[in-house]
Amino acid sequence: MKDCVLLLAFSFLTFFNVNSQNLTEDFNLLMPEAKIKSVYTKLTVIDARIDTTSMGVIQKGAFNRKAFLKPTIPLKKQIQDLFVNMVSTESPAASELLLNVRDFKFAEVTEAFTETGYCYLRADLFSKKDSMYQKIDSVDAVYEVNSTDVTKKNIRNGSNKLIDFISSNVNVIKSGPNYSFNDILNITSIEKRKIPVYNTATYKDGIYHTFDRFKNIEPSSSQFELTRNKKGKITKLERIWNSGASRAEVKPSDIFCVVQNGKIYMASDYGFAPAEFKNDDFYFQGKAKVTAKTGNVILATAFFGIIGGIIAGDATSEFEMKVDHLNGSTVLIKQINK
Repeated sequence: MKDCVLLLAFSFLTFFNVNSQNLTEDFNLLMPEAKIKSVYTKLTVIDARIDTTSMGVIQKGAFNRKAFLKPTIPLKKQIQDLFVNMVSTESPAASELLLNVRDFKFAEVTEAFTETGYCYLRADLFSKKDSMYQKIDSVDAVYEVNSTDVTKKNIRNGSNKLIDFISSNVNVIKSGPNYSFNDILNITSIEKRKIPVYNTATYKDGIYHTFDRFKNIEPSSSQFELTRNKKGKITKLERIWNSGASRAEVKPSDIFCVVQNGKIYMASDYGFAPAEFKNDDFYFQGKAKVTAKTGNVILATAFFGIIGGIIAGDATSEFEMKVDHLNGSTVLIKQINK
C-alpha cells in the first residue's frame, strides 16, 4: 500500500476550496498535427467516466485558484473529431474501432519554483468484427509534465498520449478477445469475475505483501502475530517462523494487507484499517496524507471520478476509500465528517 498514499495526492487535486467552487475553464483536446494511414474508417466512443462533465482541475491566475476543466463540446464528440482529423484511409470496406474511455483527467500542483501537471488516462480499444468487438489494446497510466505555467503543456501532453494510443493501433487490422457491446458497458464487472478475491466469501489468513497476492488469495506468509491495544486496534504486526522461535516486525507501509480470522485489514503509513466487501468492492475507512510528490506514481486510479462538492480536510482527515480492482491502488470516495 506504500504507493497508495502517493496516489491519494491526485484525489486531493480534484478538491476545491470554498472560494473557487464556481470557477471553470473550457477544455479542448488538441488536434493532431499530421494525418496517418489507417485501415479503420470509423471510431465509436463510449464515455464511461463516472463524471462525464469534468476533465479535472487546473490552476488559474497569480494566486493559482483552482478551476474545473469543463468541456463545452462533450469529450466523446471531441475524440471522434480527433479521429477524423488524424486518419487518412483508402480502405474500400468500412472497418470500425470502439474506444471505451474509462477515465481521462487532468490536475496540477504548484511547488517551489515550478508547476507539475498530471494526466491520467485509462481506456480500452476494440476492433469491430461482425456484431462482436475484439479487444486489441488498453492503457492505464499517469503522465507528468513540469513547467512554470503547466496548463497548456499538460493538456497538449495528454492529447498527444491519447493520439499515440489510437494511432499505434490503426495501421493494421488487429484481433483479440471477443466482447459484445453490452459486455463493454459492463467491463468492470466482467473483469472482477476473473479475479478470485472478488468471487469468494472466504479469505485465507496471512500477510499479503502485494495486491497481486491478495487478488489471487495467495498469502506471502501465513505465520504471523498481531498485537492490539485495549480498543482492539492493531498496534503491531510480526512475521514469525521456526515455530515461533524467530520473528520480525512488519511495517504496514511495506505490505498491502493482512487477514486474520478471515477479516481483512488494509495497510498504510497510518496503520491498519478493517475492510468490508460490499457492492462488489472492498471498502475501508482511514486517514489520507496529502503530498505533492507524485513523480513515481505509476498506478492509475488516483482520479477517483467524483469531483466537486467535497472540501479537502487537513493532512490527516478521515475518508471512505475503496480498492481499485485492476491495480490495487486506493480510490478516495468521500470525506468522513465527525
